[in-house]
Amino acid sequence: MKLQLTKDKTIEINFPGGAGAGRRRLSDVTGVFLNSGDSRGCPAVRLQRRKGVWSVAAAGFVPPPAGELPASWEQVGGQPTWSLPAEFQAPVAALAVRSPDMLVRQTSPDALTLDLAAPAPASASGTQASAPGRKKLGIRRETPVATKTAEGAASKAAAPEEVRPGVPVSAQGMRFVMAPLAEEPFVVQSALPEFQVLWLSRLLPEGRRPTAASVQTLPSALLAAICEQPEFNVVEGNALAIFVMKTAVYFAAYRAGQLLMFRQCPGAAGWEMMREGVKLRLGLDDEMVDEILDDAIVDPRSAMEPFVRPVLQQLEVSLQYLSSRLGMRVDKVFLMGLPSGARYWSQMSEDALQTPLVAPSVFEGLALPPKDAALAGLTPSQTQVFLPALGAARAAMEGDE
Repeated sequence: MKLQLTKDKTIEINFPGGAGAGRRRLSDVTGVFLNSGDSRGCPAVRLQRRKGVWSVAAAGFVPPPAGELPASWEQVGGQPTWSLPAEFQAPVAALAVRSPDMLVRQTSPDALTLDLAAPAPASASGTQASAPGRKKLGIRRETPVATKTAEGAASKAAAPEEVRPGVPVSAQGMRFVMAPLAEEPFVVQSALPEFQVLWLSRLLPEGRRPTAASVQTLPSALLAAICEQPEFNVVEGNALAIFVMKTAVYFAAYRAGQLLMFRQCPGAAGWEMMREGVKLRLGLDDEMVDEILDDAIVDPRSAMEPFVRPVLQQLEVSLQYLSSRLGMRVDKVFLMGLPSGARYWSQMSEDALQTPLVAPSVFEGLALPPKDAALAGLTPSQTQVFLPALGAARAAMEGDE
């Protein structure tokens, strides 16, 4: 969906899995995890599709742009220009972004109407924050959900004019993109402040490859990342995924390949804090932590337990919800994004819930360039750093026009 940012600038906000007659099929996209916090640079993947075959043309780390993602309108000035190395100069680029200001949540279809009617949220200083606005991406079923009027009669919840495609900005400075998704009546809203989207859209130089064609929040990029996994296809897209990122953990359930549930795990801080906890508890230096977590030199589960326990508790809740409320049997639980220690997570899950976790390589099922032997030789843990970039590229390929 193209959104008009300025008089002469448009950007797209894409989400995987939407169905529609106007779907655009890109075949060569570079995905970049822009502000990953990785000391090696920004993880980047160039993904191509030829005759239904997905392949990785290039993967690696690219130098970050000179500037940082702005935290306010005042910081938007002095826009940097960012050029990618030649091997990543696909026609278009999809940028995955982690921002403290991003909003990603599961809600109800009626919430789209309520958001526009509600006053803009107050900023930290207590003033109204309607000026920056937010980019929002709503995903809902095509047939509106039946609701009850004041008289008790059933009615259909229709999206207001302000949230329909093609309308610029609503009264609260919000933009919405909606696409049909799954069978269940829920909405996933994904948002970034408008000044950040504007900055991102101008980051790559005009008239040169790649053009910034898609901006995605980190969670929305992750949701597309496992859809080409062979084991995901073996179970016909019926699976639950746990995305363990640096500072947060997300759950996503899929039925027949369509997103059915999305939620952030409460009480879980992500792998960075777990890694620091293991380091302090076992008295390790930075170089030893990943070796301990991956090479089974010492059993670190006692040090990991305070960080893994909240995730396993929420895994049990999610499995019960999917079974009792949605009648869905989960055949596979994927563990993605974790750079080290996946074997211990799986052992702890099997001990507590009799549910092992599957932690495949990010590039499993994708054709890799034969010249890049180093890429082909990466362990599943080592590939996890590319998960957001790969998901961003794939989501852009599946975007709706």
